[in-house]
Amino acid sequence: MGIGQRGLVGLGLAALVAGSFTAAGTRDAKAGSAPIGFSTPMVMDPIETVGEPTIVHSPASDNTVYASGPWGTGTQRSIWNASADGGETFRLVQQCAPQSGEVAKVCPPPTAVQGTPNPPGGGDTDQRLDHTGKDYFVDLWALACDRVATTTDHGATAVQNAYGCNSPTVIPASRPDGSDRQWLAAFDPALTGVKSTAPDAATAPLMYMEYNNLQTIQTNPAYWVRSIDGINYTPANNDNGNVGSDGYPAVDQITGKVFEATDGGNNTLVLNIGTPIDASGDLCFLDDTATITIGGNLVSCPAADRTGLITVASGLAGSPTLLFTVASMDKGRNLHITYAVSGSVSGTTSTYQVFTTVASAATGWTKWATPVQISQAPANVNVFPWMVAGGPGRSDSVWYGTSTFSDPSTLSTPPQAWNVYMSQAVWPVDSSGGVTLAPPTTTMVRVTPHPMHYGTICLLGTGCITVQGDRNLADFFTVTLDHNGAAQVEYDDTSNGLIQPGFTPASGLADHPGAPVVTIAQQNSGPGLLGTSVSGLANEPRAPTSGMSDRSGDALYPVIGGANQPAFDFTANRVALSAGGVLTVTMKVADVSPSTIAADARNVTGTAFLQYVTRWQMGNTIYYAMAETTPGSPSQFQFYAGKAQSIDLCSVSACDPHVIEYPEAPATGANSETGSVSCPTTPSQKSPCTITVNVKAVDVGGATQSSLLEEIGSYSFGSAHPQAAVTNNMAELDELPLEIDGVCCFNFGTTARPGTSQASAAPELLGVGTLLVAAGTVRRRRRNSDKESRAAAIR
Repeated sequence: MGIGQRGLVGLGLAALVAGSFTAAGTRDAKAGSAPIGFSTPMVMDPIETVGEPTIVHSPASDNTVYASGPWGTGTQRSIWNASADGGETFRLVQQCAPQSGEVAKVCPPPTAVQGTPNPPGGGDTDQRLDHTGKDYFVDLWALACDRVATTTDHGATAVQNAYGCNSPTVIPASRPDGSDRQWLAAFDPALTGVKSTAPDAATAPLMYMEYNNLQTIQTNPAYWVRSIDGINYTPANNDNGNVGSDGYPAVDQITGKVFEATDGGNNTLVLNIGTPIDASGDLCFLDDTATITIGGNLVSCPAADRTGLITVASGLAGSPTLLFTVASMDKGRNLHITYAVSGSVSGTTSTYQVFTTVASAATGWTKWATPVQISQAPANVNVFPWMVAGGPGRSDSVWYGTSTFSDPSTLSTPPQAWNVYMSQAVWPVDSSGGVTLAPPTTTMVRVTPHPMHYGTICLLGTGCITVQGDRNLADFFTVTLDHNGAAQVEYDDTSNGLIQPGFTPASGLADHPGAPVVTIAQQNSGPGLLGTSVSGLANEPRAPTSGMSDRSGDALYPVIGGANQPAFDFTANRVALSAGGVLTVTMKVADVSPSTIAADARNVTGTAFLQYVTRWQMGNTIYYAMAETTPGSPSQFQFYAGKAQSIDLCSVSACDPHVIEYPEAPATGANSETGSVSCPTTPSQKSPCTITVNVKAVDVGGATQSSLLEEIGSYSFGSAHPQAAVTNNMAELDELPLEIDGVCCFNFGTTARPGTSQASAAPELLGVGTLLVAAGTVRRRRRNSDKESRAAAIR
């Protein structure tokens, strides 16, 4: 969240040596396989928007997908959601109200009155899972300390605690308050099915948390703590800190070693390795001395575990820690590192590039392949890399890139258009699965079907307040793998340009347009990271269509693990556009008869309004159609459509849209429409009711037969208020409509947007080849400067 306290910045040069490319639509490098493609993006949350989204996929048979992101220090909340349908739709994980830093005893489920209490938190979030599917969660508490939580029932319940917050559970006092950019790393050999030789093998699953201690009493910033339950953490490394800071860590499941890459100064990227030295999981790092203290206790570090930092690369064009340096271990015990260089732009030359490299366990991770530049035109200026490794020698790296040759913090004319790109690297391996360090084959594709951000990206973190920079994307986004090795890329889409009319930011803050809609792109073709072709989710359309079906019986309350509520239970949706200019939106719901509406409104705590919303994006605008009723007048459905609106809130570094609302007329953006509701004699999931909204096309951007409506999804909400009645204060308290069911997402229309192949909803295949670059790297600067706020009118 905050700007790094000890960022060393260096300059250098990285030069492209060789490369070969193929045009869009050609075959992937794997003989006979289809190109890498992605399904229609899925909207994680149609109401609440957050920056730096994190996605993890349970390795267990439950197949739960968890997503999270900070909702801001102003709200003291972070959004933590879970999906039971592979990532198509999500529901709120139950979180607990604050109780003086102790494990909460009473955690009521989300209601239509309030979704998430203020636990507190709202800063950076991270999640990791063990082999049982237990989700470990951490949330930054205003640069002061960390809130930790776990769920073992897919998000139905979650216990919590605090670390470093002066609560009685903090042990010992040698770890004072002050935390930033906390990451989790799981030592759990059962994740990969290996037999561990680590001294703490019997302790697994063991969760490590690494964070930057913001106090000044220690020499180095990186602190590591450990936990066997994810709730109570104790110190695990030198009380004086170690070299690290900000790099995303990895774990070797055989030795139990932990890895963190960071800026080594003088344009170098260095690696620190922590080795477990006892059954509890205490760590000695390469930069430790012979005797250290951990939690106030004297510890001897073997000479073999403190041989000095490892140089991964040197001679870079700038700091290699441009939010962030990411490490990931593949199944062959090869450690992959992806990083972005904080460079410069001159004419049509940019050194803001993304690189990846790898080392094998056979060398003790001391010998590194020549870094490969994986960002290629049209991704000319690039930020925010992330990466995940899979089978031996395989990794997927993602980042935000723009074709405009302009510093990320300088607004260009026209404004920069940013997209998500992914490069799949396949390094040659030997018979044991270890990389040979020979150059890889790389395949770069554009993931996003349209630009997901326009204008500048502030890289200063909390320092963005000093330049009123655009920080709507926050500082990173993530990629994970599903059970088949397919990439799931979770990113922010601010292309909607939403901003709250008449909103006055807090003193010294700027309000930037573009609600960061958390969006998931699911790989549905081409080779996955397990070495086989992937096909995506069964329910996701592969081309523009007119509607989707939905699994019945999944409109639960409580929203995770509860009972089905037929009045909220979608079975299908559909859209149709007539030549006369009427967009017909149809939503199939199991039972909206008067008695069922009344009963289910009572069941979903706090529900005074039942709202059925279908939303989509056309161009750079979010539109919607809604049917709304109340339990007291179930036959009196009202129908609305128009432009979605935002509610903007402020955090520590800026203001931005935190909430998307779908208001009733006559509110701004809303129009009254006609519609109907019909039910069979005995409604059921197999014979559902039909809600129809007849929308005048002129009310939703003048949609025509040649228009493309993207990411269409339908959602049922229980709400204590009309959507138009929600105020900023109510939004701050998360007094928002509660999603009970959803079906997402598909595209509708016959004309693709420029640069998008709608034949298979696949991204543009931009490069396939073997790439080499001169060695280079250095430690990450936490956030760079952004001297221009994003223009309000950029579309």
